[in-house]
Amino acid sequence: MGRYNANTGLGEFYYAVLSETANGDLTIGDIKVVDYVQEMSLEFGEELEKAYGSNKVAEIAKSAGETQGTFKFHKLPIDVQKDLLGLIEHKETSNVYGFGQSSGITYTAVAIPRTMEDGSKEWFGLSKGVFTRPNKEGQTKEDGVEFGSDEIEGQFMEREVGGFDEDLAVMMAYDQKGSTEGRDAIFKSIFGKVSNEQTPEQPDTNEQVTP
Repeated sequence: MGRYNANTGLGEFYYAVLSETANGDLTIGDIKVVDYVQEMSLEFGEELEKAYGSNKVAEIAKSAGETQGTFKFHKLPIDVQKDLLGLIEHKETSNVYGFGQSSGITYTAVAIPRTMEDGSKEWFGLSKGVFTRPNKEGQTKEDGVEFGSDEIEGQFMEREVGGFDEDLAVMMAYDQKGSTEGRDAIFKSIFGKVSNEQTPEQPDTNEQVTP
């Protein structure tokens, strides 16, 4: 079966930049992919609130908090940082970017799977979020080789997504080995398509993502 198998790895990190038109409509960019994800952490920030009476708990309510995501990569390419952080491009030289106050907020949608030893996958879809500028660290090279890594953090909010009657910040799906049904459903909900060849008006769940 596989539904009780624990996760042992991570798949690729998929994202698309979100933008709003002048009349408030949401435009979703191309699906792009980042390889070599090392770690992922999702925190949903829920808290339980208790009401008491007669020296005992009378009621328990759940308060929804902020959804936060942290992703660690072997390397986060500069062009991906440009997309996720809204970096400003140099006017004359390619691959030169700046951190500016005028760049504003860049929203992105994200999808990433946890992988199991039997080939099954547990997918997470994050509908709309903003990533913050990561700290940059380095150290001198010594006798041995120690690889560096890049880490990025973001907060995610609810928005209208396909297939649900209410706004959502997070979605989950499970795929058996060889199946992409759950992945395709999440992609269509948050990206509006399952591949860059497919338009939202022409659904085709058999196509693969080709960023």
